[in-house]
Amino acid sequence: MTFQRSIYIVILSLFLSACSTTTQLPAPIGSPQQLWQQHQVQLQSIQTWQLQGQIAFITPDDRNSATLNWQQFSQDFKINLTGPFGIHLLSIKRSDNISTLILDDDRQYQGRDTQALINQLSPMPIPVNELRAWIIGDPLTNDVQLDNYGRVTKANHPLGWHISYTKYQLIDNIWLPKNIVIKQDDMRIKITTRNWKLNAKE
Repeated sequence: MTFQRSIYIVILSLFLSACSTTTQLPAPIGSPQQLWQQHQVQLQSIQTWQLQGQIAFITPDDRNSATLNWQQFSQDFKINLTGPFGIHLLSIKRSDNISTLILDDDRQYQGRDTQALINQLSPMPIPVNELRAWIIGDPLTNDVQLDNYGRVTKANHPLGWHISYTKYQLIDNIWLPKNIVIKQDDMRIKITTRNWKLNAKE
């Protein structure tokens, strides 16, 4: 047996061994609707969380992407968007019923209504009030499509947004979205989440 053939057999055996020990997800017990109701209870138990990821805003004429850092503390939150080399692009902070928006040139704007503040300063109608629920997998609507595990795959929100969850990840025994696509008319928001930390303290 030649040396090259020996190496080939070793690599093949390792590959087959890895395939044979791949962890399989347990079969779901219950209907998709029952599992979704159970999943909603899990999502409602999440009061504080942190995540890192990527977000992209896409229109027919433009595409902008940024690194997303989000910290949620019950009703308060901090959202930071940064560009290459950690350059600050935008941050939004909600605390004591006041929202503060800081632009890339350090100009600050404050208001009690986060959505109104965003609409005033952004050319794109970013649904920030709904986004904090959508990003953990709660589309805030009953108009949903579910997979066999009771996870939302598609949803239509009354405000005209269409949400797709194309991939999930298991974090602390809770299914949370990995890839999200949010559409309205010719605008898309694409989010890829990673580095989740649930029940994180400030």
